[in-house]
Amino acid sequence: MIKSKFIAVLLLTVFAVGYAGDAEAQFWKRKKHTHKSKNHKKKTSEQSDEATNEEDRRSDDGKNVQGTHDLTKKERKELKKKEKKERKEREKKAKKEKEEKEKKERKEKKEQAAKTKKSGRKGKKTATATTKEPVMVIRKWSDIEYAPSQRKSHYRIDVLAPLYLDELVKNGYAVKDIPEKAVAGLNFYKGVQIAADSLRKANFDIDIFIHDVSSLLESTDMLVRKKLLDSSDLIIGAVASKDVPVLAAYAKGRQVNFISAMSPADGGIKDNQYFTLLQPSLKSHCEWIAADLEKKYSGRKALLLYRSYLPADLNAYKYFTDDTTNRRLYSSLLCNSLPKKENIAVMIDTTKINTVVVAVLDNVYADSILRIFKRDFPNVRFEIYGMPSWSSMASISKASTYPNLSINVTQPFTFDAANPSVQYVDRVFKKEYGGRPQEMVYRGYETMFWYANMLMRHGTIFNKQYNDNEIAPFTRFEIAPQWDASGNVLYMENKHIFVHKYESANFDRK
Repeated sequence: MIKSKFIAVLLLTVFAVGYAGDAEAQFWKRKKHTHKSKNHKKKTSEQSDEATNEEDRRSDDGKNVQGTHDLTKKERKELKKKEKKERKEREKKAKKEKEEKEKKERKEKKEQAAKTKKSGRKGKKTATATTKEPVMVIRKWSDIEYAPSQRKSHYRIDVLAPLYLDELVKNGYAVKDIPEKAVAGLNFYKGVQIAADSLRKANFDIDIFIHDVSSLLESTDMLVRKKLLDSSDLIIGAVASKDVPVLAAYAKGRQVNFISAMSPADGGIKDNQYFTLLQPSLKSHCEWIAADLEKKYSGRKALLLYRSYLPADLNAYKYFTDDTTNRRLYSSLLCNSLPKKENIAVMIDTTKINTVVVAVLDNVYADSILRIFKRDFPNVRFEIYGMPSWSSMASISKASTYPNLSINVTQPFTFDAANPSVQYVDRVFKKEYGGRPQEMVYRGYETMFWYANMLMRHGTIFNKQYNDNEIAPFTRFEIAPQWDASGNVLYMENKHIFVHKYESANFDRK
């Protein structure tokens, strides 16, 4: 009995020891495997490790349960092999999931970076575009830089005008009929001569050189090429618009003033503080009319007649309508052919005075339009605003030509017969040449007289003293810098404009 018990205890002990040995071996084997996993080149995620550990625990639990049975060594080996295979599959799956996750994250990060870069480029492009847009800068006369003014005891003035002297003299004799193209230049020259006599009597030490730019030998290009103007302290040009750019560029290079006395065109001049446009541009006339309409007839639209196939007329129309504020002032009517009564009738109010702007510089065509208003609407009153070229339209000054029209014509110059200087010019002209002087005579006299005084008072660079206009015989010039949209100076321009009013053939000055 004791022996049986001993044998039973012995067997139980051996079995227990054997099982314990297997359990210890399994423990160390798992421990060694865990250590190896930690130092593996490519680690699995913490979640995968936890999952593996959980499966190991379950496996251990399973083995403990199995261990309560009598397993053979072969069965335990196969079980271990199966567990190892399952663990490797789990690790492989976890590794694959991790790689896919990392790949997805890299892709999203790359897409985000590309999006940010694109957005940055777009923002940079927008900023650059914004930088390039012109910024309106309000400049002052004091901001313009000039060369130092030179004060001298003796000055030289060069006057350029188209005189056509070669055509005025034939075989040593003066021709009887002066060509029309020479009239303006000759009259300007006569006015300069009268002024020169006045200055000489006042002890002005000034040399005045006259150049006939209609001659090949004294064309503007030739004068510049031969350096015939290099000694000039002031250049006055009663020249056509085509000659303006050459003279303006030359004057800027020499840092002397060039005065364009006859042409109202700026010649596309930019960045030239030494160029002065003495006769206001067509744009300035249109701006003056628009301002006068706004002041006198605020809230009332004017009828604007225009032509589109002639550059000068189209420019006038654009000067009135390009500005969005001014555009509200007009109801436009295209008149490439003379307008019919019914076209005008729907655009006027027969019970009121109608304001009409005729943006047509051709006097003949403009006269035809005015006759339509007279003939088709004899009982309707019209306040007409015309172009500066109309000053030479003979019909508007004839008695009773347009009884129902008040015609306003803008002008840059006025010559009042009561003015003592006008009377002086009249007397001298009659004595020297006979008859009465025309407008260009007065303009030649005034230009020379005023600018000679500016030289004597302020030296060669008198531009910032342009407000000294009291010495001007007839016109209170208002010369001011013209600017581009970025605040850069273009040139100087006389902005003084007044209106001649013709009403029932009675001439009235405003």
